[in-house]
Amino acid sequence: MDIKEDLFRESHLFTREDVLKSLELFIEHEKLNEEAVYSNEVVKNRVKLCEKFYAAVKKCKLPVLTELWWFYEYELLGNSMELNLCQASEIKVENDEISGMTSTVEHTLIKVECNYITVEQYAAMLNVEPVTVRQWIRRGKLRHAKKNGRDWLIPDTEDKPRRGFTNVQYIVENDAHIESDEFPLLAVCESISIFQDVDNKNKFICSLRNYKIEFHTTLELTRSEVERLEHTIIESGKARVGANIQYVPDIRDTEE
Repeated sequence: MDIKEDLFRESHLFTREDVLKSLELFIEHEKLNEEAVYSNEVVKNRVKLCEKFYAAVKKCKLPVLTELWWFYEYELLGNSMELNLCQASEIKVENDEISGMTSTVEHTLIKVECNYITVEQYAAMLNVEPVTVRQWIRRGKLRHAKKNGRDWLIPDTEDKPRRGFTNVQYIVENDAHIESDEFPLLAVCESISIFQDVDNKNKFICSLRNYKIEFHTTLELTRSEVERLEHTIIESGKARVGANIQYVPDIRDTEE
């Protein structure tokens, strides 16, 4: 076994037992909420989602992955948890560590969603007024909210918006097209990324991509335009927020 394969085998998940052991450590990490990132109620709901996902994985049959460069990976998104079958490529090794790797999700095997609650229930959970929650929705601040007829539902795992702007990527799902008179290029996009300018906090750059046709362009937007853009994307129900880097337990460190 060469060094690249050896390192790959040490750092990824290949069996159901690997996934379950990693999830146990991940759940303990969520319970600690060490940096007080989330409010207490949201922490409880995130842990409930993790435990529900753990139960789903424990109940299923997963083969041991022996084919090289294939592995299992799970993600805690803002409103769900997913177990994915992934393939690695372009692996780079420096100083006896994997320094770079391209990971492709080939298929989502298990998806478990959180509970969705009404505007009024969400306001009560966070001890704010419903009018405040509706304002957050209008400004595109609750990125995992979804429209249900004329009403809005919000994941019980989504916390109140943080101060300032957080850079975000939206991924358009299932070859859908987001229609908008103000932002017509949304209809072309597979990916929409929004970044705040480092030097000018009132300027935002929106990167619009379609990988299939190799299309890429950018828009320079004001704060109010970004709020309308995000509200349009969220209201469409055709995109999800890209996953953020999260805590990854090292299950090999716990083995005796």
